[in-house]
Amino acid sequence: MEMMDSTGKTAKKAFLTALIIGVVVVCFAHPAPLRAEIPTGVFALSTGDRPAKSASLDNPAVDGISVRASWATIEPKEGVFDWTFVDSELARAAAAGKVVLLRIGTQSSKPQWVTDAITAAGGTFLTFDDDGVSTTIPVFWDPTYLAKKKALIEAVGARYTKNPVVRIVTASFANASSEDWSVPHSPDEVNAWLAAGYTTEKMLDAGKQIIDTTMKAFPNQYVTMAIGSNGNTGGTVKLDPDATYVARNATLTARASWPGRFLVQINSLSAHNPPAPGPDESVWNLLWNSKPDVAGQMVFSCYGEPTYRVNDGVPDDPGSVLRRSIDAGLSYGMKYIEIYQPDVASLPAEISYAHARLLGLPISDQPSPPSGLNVTL
Repeated sequence: MEMMDSTGKTAKKAFLTALIIGVVVVCFAHPAPLRAEIPTGVFALSTGDRPAKSASLDNPAVDGISVRASWATIEPKEGVFDWTFVDSELARAAAAGKVVLLRIGTQSSKPQWVTDAITAAGGTFLTFDDDGVSTTIPVFWDPTYLAKKKALIEAVGARYTKNPVVRIVTASFANASSEDWSVPHSPDEVNAWLAAGYTTEKMLDAGKQIIDTTMKAFPNQYVTMAIGSNGNTGGTVKLDPDATYVARNATLTARASWPGRFLVQINSLSAHNPPAPGPDESVWNLLWNSKPDVAGQMVFSCYGEPTYRVNDGVPDDPGSVLRRSIDAGLSYGMKYIEIYQPDVASLPAEISYAHARLLGLPISDQPSPPSGLNVTL
């Protein structure tokens, strides 16, 4: 009996040893990406295809740089890439001790060869009024457009996912102009979308393709997406069951598929946003319900902006307007806020205030003195 016990113990020990070795082998064969906490604080928002200003890189209250590059700059010809600008900006950010949010413009700044390819394939386009400018874009679900866009994402990911300075990358699929969420939805535009074959299912499928491709291309980064409304005329003609249906369900799907990696942000932070938690069924309420992994971007700069867009057109001191905007973002639990460089350079007290509040640091509550100026820099 003693011999059987000893044999049994030996067999059990051998089995456990083999199991542990097997687990170790699997872990080394398929290492899980190591990802730090979601970056917090102030991100200085650079102009597209333009270097970050030294005022952003040198300011210790600036935690990150939002690098914006256009598809046309990166891939001027299909399969021919020019990484010069992005490489340079990442190196400058690293030297300054900043992390990077990387945003590639894939709609208004796409290269002509993409449009030509879609046309040659018999693709579908939609024309809309973009602030008085007649603009034509491929429909978001066009297969050629999606294929070219996904190939770009994969190429950018292959280049930069192993770069530790790149901490966040953006994804967009409902972007009629910039990388912000934008689905034209006046009554005439709704009818035009429907005539072009719009369905909610096509939109959600396009979103899943883009988000999944971005997640796979950037396994070491967080992925953020600006959300918005697709509108709802309130009558019989509408795009989706409700105004935020696509953004809400795209978010739910992304978070179920990629837990802990998908951030939601709104790129229209201002001094006149609705108080948290926002009206029911609004995009602001969707942001509130998407906490804690949420963020924001200022709708525009405050300093040197004569239309006072951030303050709903009402003249006021730029520093006061920016601080109220920051407080609005904090009320929604934003992890980071992208702030335009003119404000970073000219309103340092507000930048320090935002940095401290977003990182939970002691606050030196000394606002910038009223400038009395609001001229274009």
